[in-house]
Amino acid sequence: MLLLARVFPGPNNGMAYAVAPIEDKYKVVPTTDPLRDAHELQRRGERVLVLYSLSTPLFVEIWQEVREVASKYPVVAGGPHAAGDPITLLKLGVKYVVIGDGEVALPAIVEREAEGLEEVPPNTLMLVDGRVRAGRRIYAELIHKTYSTSLGAYPPIEIMRSCAYRCTFCQTWFHGSVRYRPVENVAQMVKHYVAAGREEIRFIAPVGFLYGSTDGKTPNVDALVGLLRAVREAGGRPYLGTFPSETRPETVTRDVLGAIKPFVANRRLSFGLQSGSERLLASTKRDHDVAVVEEATATAVKMGFKPVVDVIAGLPGEEEEDVVATVKAMERLVSMGAHIRLHYFMPLPGTPLWGREPKPPHPLYWDFLKRHRKRVEGYFEEQIRLSRAILETYRLLTLTTPSSSAT
Repeated sequence: MLLLARVFPGPNNGMAYAVAPIEDKYKVVPTTDPLRDAHELQRRGERVLVLYSLSTPLFVEIWQEVREVASKYPVVAGGPHAAGDPITLLKLGVKYVVIGDGEVALPAIVEREAEGLEEVPPNTLMLVDGRVRAGRRIYAELIHKTYSTSLGAYPPIEIMRSCAYRCTFCQTWFHGSVRYRPVENVAQMVKHYVAAGREEIRFIAPVGFLYGSTDGKTPNVDALVGLLRAVREAGGRPYLGTFPSETRPETVTRDVLGAIKPFVANRRLSFGLQSGSERLLASTKRDHDVAVVEEATATAVKMGFKPVVDVIAGLPGEEEEDVVATVKAMERLVSMGAHIRLHYFMPLPGTPLWGREPKPPHPLYWDFLKRHRKRVEGYFEEQIRLSRAILETYRLLTLTTPSSSAT
């Protein structure tokens, strides 16, 4: 059995995580043209399984390719989009859709294909006789390697999976109980990264400063220091609390910043306001108010960090007064020394806000951008286009995909 891993320009982090646990047992071949390569390999007598790791932006771009490949070869699709909307992928012909921890699912899927087994693999959905069947749910320990030699990919090291918060625009909290990668395992991964020339060590975590938290909401300073010290001792330069291990404003305290500052290589700190409207903060279940974000900003600046605050424009239900409150909050944060990373709401499958239309970008946001161009980061205009593309794609998909029954 040979695995064709569909890769794209960029880091291919999701695919690296998918194949890392199995690449020592099965041959993994990267491909940018799965139809061509699968045809050639089959001609040589090889059995192939085509792998996709899908985010929603990527799905919007390549869903027709996925349908075409799946009509000819067995396809496995995983990633956040697959977990969020597995049924559409099944309707497009994908044989295996991974909806849970891939470290458990993919080895079982490959074994099923190789040996002709009948049981639906764990953490996987399949169509069997026109009906959706689900494998049992199994949660993995975070102990598998995080890099792929087959792809030459060394992604940020995932140190935390799932989240204790329930923000309605996010799906990270759907992944079971909060789990952490053991420090010893992190140190082992870092040694491999450093040996490969990757001394800059970044992490994947829904809330970077909650690594090792006993309740998922209270920082564990000893665990944070232990993690960072282990990375330093393994030869790495750790970046924590910045992309892609942004944190929450409640965790940006003097105790936390004072403890991590001697170890982290970054001085940028990223945390979310999301909206300056207390009403929208409550409706999106952020579990904090605007004052907490202002306090975190002031603390970060005093401790020698540069705060980068995330804001989402166009949230469903956003009204004029919400926009006014958000712009006023951003003005205060900028005056305190923060940069703003301005986003536009993108409807993502699997989140509670999926199916809700974004509000059109309000002129006040454009005015703020013009006033503070040097203090605003992000891909606001690109996300507006992408949000529209997601909606347009799904309108088209409702016309082109058949219905299925689920059990």
